Amino acid sequence: MFDKQRNRVLGELDLAHQSFYHTEIFGGPSLHFHLKSLDAAKERDLDRVAESVYAVLTAWGMHRMGPGGSKMCEFGKFRASLQAVWPIVIPLQIKTSNTLTESDWSSLQSVFSEVCCMASKSSLVGNSKVMAHLLPNLVPPVDREYTLKFLFGRGNITNGIDLEWGKLRMVLEGFFYPVSQSPIFQLKAEGWLLQQDLYKWDTSSLKIVDNLVIGLSKMSRADQPSSKILAEVAMS
Repeated sequence: MFDKQRNRVLGELDLAHQSFYHTEIFGGPSLHFHLKSLDAAKERDLDRVAESVYAVLTAWGMHRMGPGGSKMCEFGKFRASLQAVWPIVIPLQIKTSNTLTESDWSSLQSVFSEVCCMASKSSLVGNSKVMAHLLPNLVPPVDREYTLKFLFGRGNITNGIDLEWGKLRMVLEGFFYPVSQSPIFQLKAEGWLLQQDLYKWDTSSLKIVDNLVIGLSKMSRADQPSSKILAEVAMS
């Protein structure tokens, strides 16, 4: 599954990366709290993790003011859910995508199932974004607009924690892990990760794959023709 999507990403690495950084890149609170969340998780500071991740989810549009739009749960409930999974998260932080055992997959499922960040019935987008900061080497942020549309052609999510976990595992095993483990990707990613001052959103291999998906998705839009980006890549 996802053969076509994997091949497209691996066949257009430079083009997709250039597209991501050429088009509008969210800065300000979106990047600031993303980096703060990653640092807090690395230092295993639960209080800072809870504050920073709650803030980054807001900055990433997971909570909309007013009667419509997505809504996050109250902070106390969110923090309590992080505290409950924290003993599971810590040992997973040293794991990589190619060292996961079936027991580790069960642990990941437990984290996904028990984290509570959204007031809505759908958990896939919100919980993956939480886990992308707790466990950046194992989970990327997943969203409807880019990830799901790129992989499935639509952003629909069938609610239900077990169904949503199944979809996330499918996306990880079928797309993100194979791409991130590809030698050609790893060679490129190593170089990008060494240029954090230039590529501020390249914070992990899986986040880079996410960036590439966004870049390819934006490239296909009418306002960002691939020929324009291709010309710029050729000149760089």
